[in-house]
Amino acid sequence: MNAERQKTIFIAVLCIIPAVVLCALAIIVLAGNGKYVKVSGRVTFADGTPLRRGQIVFTDYYVMGRSDINENGEYTLHTFRKDDGVPRGTYRVYITSAIRFEMMTEKDVGALQIGQLAKSYFLIDDQYMNPETSGWIVEVKKKSKFDFVVYEPGKVPEELRTEEAKFQFDPIYRQQKVREYWESKSEEEQEENNRFHQKRRTVNPNLL
Repeated sequence: MNAERQKTIFIAVLCIIPAVVLCALAIIVLAGNGKYVKVSGRVTFADGTPLRRGQIVFTDYYVMGRSDINENGEYTLHTFRKDDGVPRGTYRVYITSAIRFEMMTEKDVGALQIGQLAKSYFLIDDQYMNPETSGWIVEVKKKSKFDFVVYEPGKVPEELRTEEAKFQFDPIYRQQKVREYWESKSEEEQEENNRFHQKRRTVNPNLL
C-alpha cells in the first residue's frame, strides 16, 4: 500500500468518526425520550401575585432541568430542548435571576462616577436561590405540576425558614448551632478540637 493511499484512508476514517459519534448521541437522546416527563407549574408570592421574572431550576446534581418564569409566574421545564421535560427522579428546586432593575437618577450619589446606569433588586429571599436552602425537594414520577410560594427578601415567616437557610444566612444562629454541637461532644473531643485550632494559629496566625 503506497503512502498516498494510506493518507486517503486515514482522511476517510477521520471523516467517518465524527458522524458515528453524532449518530450514537442522537440514538441515546431519542431512546431516552421515553424516560422524560413533562413538568410545569407556577411560582407566586404568598398573596397570589405571580413572580414575573427569573428562572426555575430542578437539579439532582447530574441532570438539570430549567425554565424561564413568564409574566404569569408559569414555567415548563426543559433539559435538552424546549419543553422536553426531565428524567424521572428526585430533584432539589431553586430560583435564579429573579432581579428587578431600576434606572439610576441624578440623585443617586456617585452613579455617574462608577458608570452604573441601573440599580438591581432581588425580588425573592436568599433562601430560594440555593438548592441546599430552598427546602424544595420534589419527586418526579409522571407528568407533574409543582407550584411554589416565595417571599420577598427578609419577609420569610420564621416557621417557613429552613434550618439550612438559617444556618447559612444568619451568623448568630450559625454560631449558636456550632457552640451547641461542640458542647454535645465529650471533653476529649473538645480538647482535640482546641489543640487542632491552636496548631493552625501557630502555623499561620491569620487562620482562625
